[in-house]
Amino acid sequence: MKKYGINPLWAGLLLISIFLSPLFVEAEVTLPSILGSNMVVQREIGTNVWGWAKPGEKIVVAFRDQTVKTKADKNGAWKVKLPTGEAGGPFLMTVQGENKVVLDNILVGDVWLCGGQSNMEFTLKQAENGAIEAKKANLHSIRQFKVEKNAALIPVEKTAPGNWLECNPQNAPDFSAVGYFFAKKIFMETGIPIGLIYDNWGGTMVETWTSEEGCKTDSNLVRWIAEMKKIDAEELAKNQLVIFEKYREELAKVEKPDWDHEYIHPEYDDSKWYSFAQPALWETQEGYEYFDGVMWYRKSVVLPHDFNCSNAKISLARIDDSDITWINGKRVGETFNQYNLVRVYEIPREILREGKNQLVVRMEDYTGGGGFHGSASEMYLTDGVQTIDLSGEWKIMKDELKTPSNPENPSQSPIQPNQFPALLFNGMINPVINYAMKGVIWYQGEANADRMNQALSYQSHLENMITDWRKRWGVGDFPFYQVQLANFRQETPTPPQTDVWPYLREAQANVAKFPHAGMACIIDIGNANDIHPTDKLDVGNRLAIIALKNDYGKNIISGGPKIDHVSFEENKVFVSFKEVGKGLVVKNKYGYITGFAVAGFEKEFHYAKATLAGKDRVMVTCDSVSKIEAVRFLWADNPGEITLYNSEGLPAEPFRTDNW
Repeated sequence: MKKYGINPLWAGLLLISIFLSPLFVEAEVTLPSILGSNMVVQREIGTNVWGWAKPGEKIVVAFRDQTVKTKADKNGAWKVKLPTGEAGGPFLMTVQGENKVVLDNILVGDVWLCGGQSNMEFTLKQAENGAIEAKKANLHSIRQFKVEKNAALIPVEKTAPGNWLECNPQNAPDFSAVGYFFAKKIFMETGIPIGLIYDNWGGTMVETWTSEEGCKTDSNLVRWIAEMKKIDAEELAKNQLVIFEKYREELAKVEKPDWDHEYIHPEYDDSKWYSFAQPALWETQEGYEYFDGVMWYRKSVVLPHDFNCSNAKISLARIDDSDITWINGKRVGETFNQYNLVRVYEIPREILREGKNQLVVRMEDYTGGGGFHGSASEMYLTDGVQTIDLSGEWKIMKDELKTPSNPENPSQSPIQPNQFPALLFNGMINPVINYAMKGVIWYQGEANADRMNQALSYQSHLENMITDWRKRWGVGDFPFYQVQLANFRQETPTPPQTDVWPYLREAQANVAKFPHAGMACIIDIGNANDIHPTDKLDVGNRLAIIALKNDYGKNIISGGPKIDHVSFEENKVFVSFKEVGKGLVVKNKYGYITGFAVAGFEKEFHYAKATLAGKDRVMVTCDSVSKIEAVRFLWADNPGEITLYNSEGLPAEPFRTDNW
């Protein structure tokens, strides 16, 4: 999913350059936002405490009856390594210079960074049964710190202002749902406090999370970064201010109820507009990949004679970022800068009519992805009895008005997170690298699965990022556990030949073989119509059992069945699996296993029959292939019903034996 609308940040590009200047010094001892009351610090290995003061100022840090001293350097920066001891708390920390900073309610436990894109950003209140879960979430030993979004041309030292929040019914709804369920399971199993650093941005590619140095192994990324170096940050900020002022001037007109435009009129001829199936972000279409601005949408809908036009409402799924909606030339609803809110508008009486009706939506996108997103089932007209599907083809047309990167903050950088590599490393990872952690959970990949070349390079790019982060954090080869892409899009009647997501999943499975890495397979809990599956409980739990086995000493099965070896016997294939627990389980009342496809020498795949042939073995046959040369399993964007599991209830992972 592409990036959605963003919160105002505390500084633009000019402020960033000021913070990095050696002339910028603090008048008194100050700490970065991530060092604050209610935080969780990493147990046993210790953590860094750092900040700013007057050059040469003596600094004394006290924690758990231990004291560490240092002096601020010539630029006013200072840092100490602080022993933290075993899990426990709450504790008090003091930082003494010419002034004194006191941090309280600190826990010692394990810190996990929750990274990735919108499925990691997805909050508990959005998740399936999340609102109910949040009401009982009195888990004060789980804490979260949210790193605000910031795409920066050069590495920055500070995050935007933020606070560590305890997990309680008031705060839990806005926790990362995956992070929450991951932390809850580990805490309930071990009693160890868990800190979550919430560091993600919807729709972002892996390359933007990797440092400039980490990108040097790829010549294409090096050339890309060279283009970034040509940007004049000061000139960019000036241009952004001009765009902001013109936009706000136009917005003042647009917001008036009687504002008019030719595109709103039902009789307007949109026959030359581009036709585009919805819901989908417009960046997925050629020619719109990097467009941020205003887009118009139009669709004609025919209502039957018995549709109750006086008791109707319209649902338009989610819109990134703002919208105004008209029906038959009449304004019926609007929402400003709420990218993840389902648009549902009551339609005033006398607007709809039997027969043809014209829908018009004016959308504003400020950065990253733009347009309708969410589930097709969320796009409809209803009178409470009948429902008219509004998904499918809509007409679209660009507007000339430019939008700022933030419609409420003129200092927001206009740089898009995917515009160049390293931008989010610079703005969101670099400021927290000093903070010691246990490991990373990572849910990302959708933004690298738009094209085949992206998917095929994903393994090397993600491995580069992991290596880069481990080097910079300096706490060893910390655990890195990722989520494999879920099933998504519609099933196909024949084995797909051009789907991209299977290759991205394969890259993720290969990265899981990296030292101290792992992967949670969720091929069985996706949604064909929504890139954001709402079952985040299983996602968090599947990540947690990997950590519980590898990092907390639990003797458990931590993943689903994986291919072990394959035997080809003319028109039969025997596939043996490992990590089956007490044995393979088929969740199909007829005992058939779905998802297998085979091919002969002609390399044309056909769906195959598969049945259990033992505790850990499956037999695959196909009448359409006389001699089987290759077998694929769950090799599609959406492979349909998942029927093969192990005794622990975890799904078998996708694989292929060919390299075609």
